Amino acid sequence: MIAFRRAAGVMLTAASFFASPADATSFSTDQSDLWYIPAESGWGIQLIQRGTVIFATIFVYGQSNTPTWYVALMQSAGTLTWTGDLLATAGTYFGAVPFNSANFAATKVGTMTWIPTSITTGTLTYSVNGVAVVKNVIRQTLVNDDFSGHYGGVLHSTTSGCVDATRNGTAEFVGVVDITQSGSTINILFSAAGGSCSFAGSYWQAGQFGISSGTYACGGDAGPYQASELQVNITGFNSRFT
Repeated sequence: MIAFRRAAGVMLTAASFFASPADATSFSTDQSDLWYIPAESGWGIQLIQRGTVIFATIFVYGQSNTPTWYVALMQSAGTLTWTGDLLATAGTYFGAVPFNSANFAATKVGTMTWIPTSITTGTLTYSVNGVAVVKNVIRQTLVNDDFSGHYGGVLHSTTSGCVDATRNGTAEFVGVVDITQSGSTINILFSAAGGSCSFAGSYWQAGQFGISSGTYACGGDAGPYQASELQVNITGFNSRFT
């Protein structure tokens, strides 16, 4: 029986099937995305994370309701809190030829702090010339990704809490995955030398991440599963399973 047979235990699984490295680093879940509040149309923020650094571009409206934007380079001190100066920038008109780099100027108008509250939510705090703002935002979904396909790769599992303590620990398994996805339903079949496990559940999108939950069947075992941080690209996919 393969790794999924872990009676009375909890298994956290990271799967990478012919997938390129994740866009962020091992520092944290990738914060890169468009973030917004569905009930507040017209403004939002884009975060780009590389390791402990996040570059933010926020597009909002000024006191006269005219569109404006600010940028921030936020740094984490080893915790899941990023903070940095908030800047207003000015430069050359986009239609000007040639471009005059001497027109560029950056002025500090306040600070910005980003704290993720879950994989899909976060709290944005910033100030502009003494005006303080706090917003609870979510990842903005553009389209649903399609994971349908046949993949080969490696599954890494970490198991704990088993009645039989010899089942606890880490393990790696080489296998193949077949995925069929239609709308909000997804079916995943993982096959390895020791057997196979099937996962049938619902699917939804949160920004760059897919999320799925449902039930699994693995030999004589069955129960609920949760899959998060599902990402797919032209070379494969990766995800976390619990």
